[in-house]
Amino acid sequence: MRKILFLFFLWPTLVFSSQVPLESLIRHADIEEVKISPTGSHLAIRKLHEGERVLVFMSITPLEFTGFLRFRGKEEVGNFYWANNERVVAEVMSRKAALEAPVNYGSLYAINYDGSKGKNIFGHLAGERQTGTRFKKAVSTYAHATIIDPLPEKKKEILISTFPWARNQESKGEVIRLDIYTGLKKSSIGLPQIEGRAYTDGAGNLLYADGTDKNGNHQLFFREKGKWHRVKNPALDLGTPVGFDAETGDSYLSMSQNAQTEALIKLKPGSENYSTVFQHERSDIDDIIYYPNSYKPLGVYLQPDYPTEYFFDESDGFAPLFRGLKKAFNGFHIKFTSFTTDSSFGVLKVYGDRLPGDYYLVNLKTKSVDFLASSAEWLPPKQLNPMLADTFTTEDGLQVGTYLTFPKGSNKSNPMVVLPHGGPHSRDYWGYDRNAQILSQNGYLVLQVNFRGSTGYGQGFYSAGLREWGGKIQQDIADAVHWAIEKGYADPERICIYGASFGGYSALMNPIRNPDLYQCAVGYVGVYDLEMMYTKGDIKRRDRGISYLKKTLSKDKDFLKVNSPVHNAGKLNLPVFLIHGEEDERAPIEHAEMLVKEFKKENKPIKTLFVKKEGHGFYTEENRMKLYTELLEFLDQHIGIGASEKQSNEG
Repeated sequence: MRKILFLFFLWPTLVFSSQVPLESLIRHADIEEVKISPTGSHLAIRKLHEGERVLVFMSITPLEFTGFLRFRGKEEVGNFYWANNERVVAEVMSRKAALEAPVNYGSLYAINYDGSKGKNIFGHLAGERQTGTRFKKAVSTYAHATIIDPLPEKKKEILISTFPWARNQESKGEVIRLDIYTGLKKSSIGLPQIEGRAYTDGAGNLLYADGTDKNGNHQLFFREKGKWHRVKNPALDLGTPVGFDAETGDSYLSMSQNAQTEALIKLKPGSENYSTVFQHERSDIDDIIYYPNSYKPLGVYLQPDYPTEYFFDESDGFAPLFRGLKKAFNGFHIKFTSFTTDSSFGVLKVYGDRLPGDYYLVNLKTKSVDFLASSAEWLPPKQLNPMLADTFTTEDGLQVGTYLTFPKGSNKSNPMVVLPHGGPHSRDYWGYDRNAQILSQNGYLVLQVNFRGSTGYGQGFYSAGLREWGGKIQQDIADAVHWAIEKGYADPERICIYGASFGGYSALMNPIRNPDLYQCAVGYVGVYDLEMMYTKGDIKRRDRGISYLKKTLSKDKDFLKVNSPVHNAGKLNLPVFLIHGEEDERAPIEHAEMLVKEFKKENKPIKTLFVKKEGHGFYTEENRMKLYTELLEFLDQHIGIGASEKQSNEG
């Protein structure tokens, strides 16, 4: 390891050079997470090994390998937590027979840092034979588990909140005190509502639980005298517990209401009256910054455009330390993954638009930093393209955020790929983006748009996108394209739109609404028949899923047809490329097959790439290579260098 005193540490000056090979950009990250043990003696590292996620343990002094966890067969290591100084609890990812990508079914596995005493402690894999013994053994539980409290004072137990398996997902879960060595349940308490979880004070005491009613409305409950009670203040129903002050007994919640951005609020013990601790005028709260080894918040992460932090508590010296680290890693985002119990050491992740993630060991006392590992050491930051944030204002007064990734050496009149995000109720963030890097490395300006309905900008901005899938959302995307053209960034004769999921829907719907704006369109695992969402796929299996569709989309059949690419295929008079996984449960492949059928009715050509054993997004590097190779060939043909000359000669 190399030691760096962060007060004198400067990130190397960025000098852009040659194009990064496609095979380097489609690779999975090697290191996915690094966490330090409670006493600081060991590190647990989740990494990729021979195509599988494994957990590697290393002592820190000296830096040596001590053990590992590797499942055989269909299982891989998911997220993980140090439960005590010798034992880690890991989520188990399983590969479905029909899918390449592993799926989290909620099982938990525990193991010591020397690789000993490994055991399934919760989930469908935890069952043991009960015959021939008087001793209790772990049993299979068909539910997902979320660790809600590591119970640091209880060295052999953790507290988990469960979400039962059910095809309609309408069963209530429970809170379980779980033995991390035997898998036995010490106690259990039922949860008051569906699709929720419980929250503690960090010392094992239950404070709150949340969930949703059948219409998808969020509800909050508090625990008093051994029972759950619904909050009486209706505003608090929109709150999510995020912290607790053990000294004062104050609870902290993040809450969004009316048309406002999300606020951090504070409640006194036994009261439902609250005070606002922090609220940003444009950005929701992206995450909370806590004191090391505490549930007490001292600041927030924000994402108005570039990621930033705001501290409202300067005591204990952590805020100045954090700012010093941020200055040292200027131009990148930082976040601690874990701390030692005595708050002497922490593992810091540094990441950004040109850096998937590097990990450092920080001595919080001496303010020194040791490099630990890189997520993708084959991707040098100086060869990747920066992502720039900007905004424009719509005709009805909404401020819409954009991210621009330019090809090297050019910021004017570029061939442009518009990359609308999925959801639609999600968002794009500043950071490393595989699509943006692949496309910009191959000569294309990439435009990403946080259109109305995107999360992260307040309830009003979110609500402005309800039932506007084919309407004002598409107008925002088109307005962003015109904005980029007016700025001189994009060549208006060389623009294509490409997106996945709802982005795939937009990739077809936007050219339908704006037939003269694009030269080609690429839909990836997209939704193309809105009415089909009520009859096929995993959303319609839940009462809450149907309620979500009615709220965000519509139930009116005429409205659904008017806003479906399948029923407007005749208006698509440009080259179209459809990419889909045949095992997609979110947007079943029937969406793509229906659109292909409509194109054939119109005697129009359409390019397709349908892949077996892939779902809602391609997972294997082999299939990713095929996807991006064909995508780049398609773009080069229609908007790449010399594309207009090619088309002229073909004509």
